Amino acid sequence: MKEILPGIFTWHEFSEEKKLNFNGYLIISTMRSVLIDPPEITEDDFAELEILVNKYSKSPLQAILLTNVHHERECDEVKKRFNAPVLINEKDEAGLEGKADKTFADGDALPAGLNTFKFENQKSPGESAFFLKERGVMILGDALIGKVPGKLNMLPPDKYRDSKLAKKGLSKLLDYEFESLLVGDGEPILKDAKEAVKVFLES
Repeated sequence: MKEILPGIFTWHEFSEEKKLNFNGYLIISTMRSVLIDPPEITEDDFAELEILVNKYSKSPLQAILLTNVHHERECDEVKKRFNAPVLINEKDEAGLEGKADKTFADGDALPAGLNTFKFENQKSPGESAFFLKERGVMILGDALIGKVPGKLNMLPPDKYRDSKLAKKGLSKLLDYEFESLLVGDGEPILKDAKEAVKVFLES
């Protein structure tokens, strides 16, 4: 577990197939905390996570949020450990191997001060972003990946029905003001992230 921004911790599982990290995040706000897209987690990491959850007990863990159906990952095991409900966009609920406890829709407010919005024409119909406006932090699942540190890209074209439409849909990110971008796959960008998004969209 590593604190990459104040009150934001991450851990990861390295994918030999993809040659990048699958990331999970713990977001701690003043009143609540959430876990996002939890990847495989070792017993040592579980122990560290439990210490953090107990340390910030005044901001209790409220939910496990999934950015998309393909990031179900280890949410069932994490749910068992922490007795936290799993939430996913309503458009992706049917594809889960397990079961969501609740769903959210485009534009909903979520625990820990997050707001969510959905992208169109992505790998899954419910691909969502989580935005922490007060801290200028944007959190994505598969919408963009950080395979090369400091740069952004999309998944391979065969993951989409129409990769051009998928890329066009990502322009929605430019409607928001953010400094940091936390990605589900690869390296997050902690500074000047919106500019990195602009560079990718213009490429």
